Amino acid sequence: MTKLSFLWEIGCEEIPASWLPSLLEQFRDKFKEELVDAGFPETQVISSGTLRRLVLHVDKLPRKQQDRTEQVAGPPLRIATDESGHWSEAALGFAKKNGVDAKALSVLATPKGDYVGFEKKIKGPETLTLLPQIMARTLRGLSVPKFMRWDATLEDGKGDFPFGRPIRWMVALFGTKIVPFSIHVLGSPLVRSDRKSRGHRFWAPKGRRAGTPFTVSSFLDLEQKLKKHFVILSPQDRRVRLERELVKLEKKAGAKRAPGLSTDLVAELVEWPGAILGRYPDEFLELPQEVRHTVLIHHQHYFPLLSKPSFIAVTNMPSDPKGFVRQGAERVVVARLRDAMFFWKDDVGKPLASRQEQLEGVLFHQKLGSYRRKTERVVPLAAWIASRSRAPEASVRRAAELAKCDLVTGMVGEFPELQGVMGGLYAREQGEAEAVWQAVYSHYQPLGLADKDDFPRNREGVVVSLADKLDTLAGMFSADIVPTGSRDPFGLRRAALGAIRILLESESRLDMALDISPKELLSQALSLISEQQGEVDEKAESALYEFLIERLRFVFLRHYRYDEINAVLTDGALGRPVKDLERRLAALFALRGSEDFEALCFAFKRVGNILSGQVAGEVDPNALFEKEEKALHRALQAVEPEAKQRIEKGYYEEALVLLSPMRDQVDRFFDEVMVMVEDEKLRRNRIALLSRLRDLFSEVADLSQIVAVDDV
Repeated sequence: MTKLSFLWEIGCEEIPASWLPSLLEQFRDKFKEELVDAGFPETQVISSGTLRRLVLHVDKLPRKQQDRTEQVAGPPLRIATDESGHWSEAALGFAKKNGVDAKALSVLATPKGDYVGFEKKIKGPETLTLLPQIMARTLRGLSVPKFMRWDATLEDGKGDFPFGRPIRWMVALFGTKIVPFSIHVLGSPLVRSDRKSRGHRFWAPKGRRAGTPFTVSSFLDLEQKLKKHFVILSPQDRRVRLERELVKLEKKAGAKRAPGLSTDLVAELVEWPGAILGRYPDEFLELPQEVRHTVLIHHQHYFPLLSKPSFIAVTNMPSDPKGFVRQGAERVVVARLRDAMFFWKDDVGKPLASRQEQLEGVLFHQKLGSYRRKTERVVPLAAWIASRSRAPEASVRRAAELAKCDLVTGMVGEFPELQGVMGGLYAREQGEAEAVWQAVYSHYQPLGLADKDDFPRNREGVVVSLADKLDTLAGMFSADIVPTGSRDPFGLRRAALGAIRILLESESRLDMALDISPKELLSQALSLISEQQGEVDEKAESALYEFLIERLRFVFLRHYRYDEINAVLTDGALGRPVKDLERRLAALFALRGSEDFEALCFAFKRVGNILSGQVAGEVDPNALFEKEEKALHRALQAVEPEAKQRIEKGYYEEALVLLSPMRDQVDRFFDEVMVMVEDEKLRRNRIALLSRLRDLFSEVADLSQIVAVDDV
C-alpha cells in the first residue's frame, strides 16, 4: 500500500519555556494514540518545536485504510429456513432490505447462536479525510498548566477551544496535499492550514523581511528553510549550539559559570541561541553572592560567572554587532542590583530580632494566624526535638526565633526566593553565632526530593527545618486543608517529603541520630496547635497520619518493592523512627530470593490465616502432643532470646537470618499437625504456639505481605 509523509506545524504566540518539553511529548503521544484509535497500525511519530511552534512528523502513513469485511447478522437460523431447508420469508425479507441477493446469505456462528447474514465489504477511507478529526482530537487532548481562552472554536462541534497560547498559523501536509483544517477565532481571520510557515520574529535572510511567510513541501524542507530563517527546530540542536556559545564566552572571560541555571531551560527560551558577555560595576561585589546570583539567574535567566562581576546572557539572535543587546542587558542587571544594594544596606542596619513584632502583620494562614503565632509554636517544638536529639537547645531556640524574621525585610519583599537565606546572611552580618545563622540560612531545606544537595547545613538547621515543616503539616490538617488530587497549593506534600528526608538522612550527613517516631513528632506539633487554636479534631489527626504513611510509601518505592513496604508499614509503623523502618526494609530486601526466607514467608501466610480471629493465650509445654509441635516449640525457644536481642538492637537482617532456618520445623508442623482439632485444650495450645511464632517474626515485619518472586 502507498505510504505518504505527514507534516503538521502549529504556529503560536510564545509558549513558556518550562511547558515546552512536556507539550512536545504530549503532542507526539496523543497523535500516535489517535492514529491507533482510528485504525492505523503503530507507526513512528516525531515531535519537535520551539517556543513559537509545535511540529509533528510521520514519515510513512498509509494513503488509505485497509479494506475490510464486516458480518451483518439477520434473523436466527431457526426462523430463517423453512421445513424444506430453503430460505424463509424472514431471510428473504432481510436480504431485500439490505440490497443483497439471497444467494449471498450464509449461516453466521455468533456467541448467541447461529444466525443468517452476509459479509459486507467496506472500503477503507482515505487518510486525508480522517486526519482533520484526528488533529482536532489531538489538540483537545493536550494539557498545559494554564489554558488561555481566545474565542476560538474547532469544526468538531464541541464548542470553545482553549489552548496554551493563541494559534496564528498552521501547516498541514499529507504527501503533497494540504489537510483541510480550520480554527475559527471570533473577530479575527480564520486560521486555515496551508503550506506557509514563518521564521524568526526579528531576523530573516538577506533581502527578505522578518516574519514573511515561506512555502514548505515536507518536514526536511521545513527544517532547512527554518534554519535559513534563523530558527533551529530541534531542541537538542539548540542545546548543543547554546552550550558551544557559552563555552566560547567562558574562555573569553576566563571564568566558569556558576551552577543553578539549566541550559536545557534557557535553550527553550529562544529559536536561535546566541550569547553575549555582560559586566556590572565592581561596587556590586559588596552584595552577597546569593543576592547577585538570584538577580541574574531567577529574574533574568542569565549565567553568572564565578569570581567576576560578569554574566552571560542568552539572546535570540546570531550576533550583536553594535552591542545594543549587551548594553540593554547590562542596564537591566545594574538597575536590579542597585535595588538590591539599597535593600541590603537598609535591612542590615536593623537587628533581625527586633523584627519579630512585625511578623504579627504577616499572615501564615487565615485559620492559623500570623507568622508570629507560627514562630511561637515552632520555638518550643524545635526545643523539644533538640532535647530528644542532643542538639544544642540554646542555639536551636535562637535560630527558631529568628527563622521567619526576614519575611518583613525589604530584600525578601523584592526577592521572595531569598527567604531564609537572607535571614541567615543578616544574622551573620549582625554578629549571631555561626551555628545560629547557618541554621536560619538553610532552614527551608530540603525542598522535597528533587535536589540531593538541598539539606540543612548543621544540626540546629535540621531541628528548626523539621519543626517548621511539622508545624505546617499539623496546622494545615487541623484547619482541614488537605491536598486533593494534583492540587496542593500550600506544598504539604513537599513539606512531608522534606521532613522524611531529614529523618532519613541526618545520621549519614551530620552524624545526628533522630530516633523519634513520626507519631511522637506529629503529636507534639498537634498539641502546640491545640494550645493556640483549641482541640484538634480526631479525624484531622487520623488524616494527617494517613497522609504521612502515603508519603513514606512514595519515598520507599524508589528503592524497595511494594510488598516489602506493605510488610513494614503495618499498623503502628508511625510509632517507629523512620530510619528504623528503612532498616527493616533493607533487611527484607537483602534476604529476598533466599529459599529459606521465601518458604518462611509462605508459611507465615498459613499461620496468619489460621490465627485470623483467634484469641491466643500462653503456650503450655506439657500440653504439646505431637513430636512436630514439640520440635517447633524447642526451635522457637532456642532461637527466640538471641533473635529478640538482635531485634532490640536494630539488627533486623541478622535476626531474620537466625529465624529463617525454622522453615523446616514450620513445614513439618503444618504437614503433620492439625491445629483446629475438636479438643479445646489442644487447639488453644497450638494456637498459642503459632501466635508466639507470629509475634516474634512480626517484631521485624508482617511476612504474610511478601509476595513470592514466582508470583510477581
